[in-house]
Amino acid sequence: MARSPYGTPFLTLDMYRRISHIPRCVFNGVENPDETTAGCDRVFQQWQRDEISQSLYDAGGLLADELGYWLGAHYLVDEGHSFTHPMTLNYGHIIGGGIEGLTEVTPSASDFTTDPATITVAQADFTDETEIKIVETSSGLQINVDSVAEVGTDYVISISQCKLIEWDDLEEQIVAIEYDAAFPAAIWLKLADLTVYRSYLDTSSQATITFGPSCVCCCEDGACTGTDYTGCVYVMKPEISKISVSIANYSDGSWTCGSLSCGCYHGDKVKVRYKAGHEPTGWERAQIALANTFLDFPPCGCSAFDYRMNRDRNIPAVLTRERIECPWGLTDGAWFAWKWAQARKHIPAFMAG
Repeated sequence: MARSPYGTPFLTLDMYRRISHIPRCVFNGVENPDETTAGCDRVFQQWQRDEISQSLYDAGGLLADELGYWLGAHYLVDEGHSFTHPMTLNYGHIIGGGIEGLTEVTPSASDFTTDPATITVAQADFTDETEIKIVETSSGLQINVDSVAEVGTDYVISISQCKLIEWDDLEEQIVAIEYDAAFPAAIWLKLADLTVYRSYLDTSSQATITFGPSCVCCCEDGACTGTDYTGCVYVMKPEISKISVSIANYSDGSWTCGSLSCGCYHGDKVKVRYKAGHEPTGWERAQIALANTFLDFPPCGCSAFDYRMNRDRNIPAVLTRERIECPWGLTDGAWFAWKWAQARKHIPAFMAG
């Protein structure tokens, strides 16, 4: 996929390209004579993909803070709270306590001499196809797949060759990269350049409960450091991420009740690790509309993309008071995203429930 180290939005550059109707090779900096350019008169450069990625990330953060939940699944690591029972986390629609787990998977076959390239892995190595994650090993950047097909007991992963340019050649790109149908070309990635992972919710690390020092509870780590205990998360209301955290120990795939070495009954603070997110109807359009308002570069010669950029960045000649007070700006894209969020946000009364 088009990739960038700037921001890691759930709405990927590949999704942005598709929704914005930008041809695949053009967006990835490749000049392919066989691709319909859809009115694009030049390819995108890496600095433009970097700006788009950062803008998507920034827009996602603004929307999450306003909505009370992230758009799409996110891993939240060491979110700090005072210890209460129960407690409500910062972001709603919790999927479960834990961190991202990555297990390397060895492909059984591959073909990088065709477009798209294919990688074959055993279905048994995954719970479902959404767990497939492919990373360029040298850069650590993820490459999103085009499609995954079930063939017998295998998954066959397809990736366009235009998305398989080596990062060293993309990073400093200033001119179009010529498409070479004689794969694998020198600057195209091969299987040896990639690592296939199973990405999943690892429930073995969920919370750390800290007991501060006190005269009535002499914990073992000294007068001013406090004592940490592992904890597990019990989800009470997933929509608002209302949970309880208990001292517990993890072993052999399951949690068991833990105990204290002192007389405390409740911790003073807790750090929680969890996966959460939601995808309400129209979320991609709202995030892209807001992200487009942050972009500094002018429209790029792609007719469909230029239309959307100009639409989202337009500022009407006459603005209502409500429009002027929009905290995300005066543009039509900012206003669209703001109104969309107001209709779908978690209101305080709902969160208190």
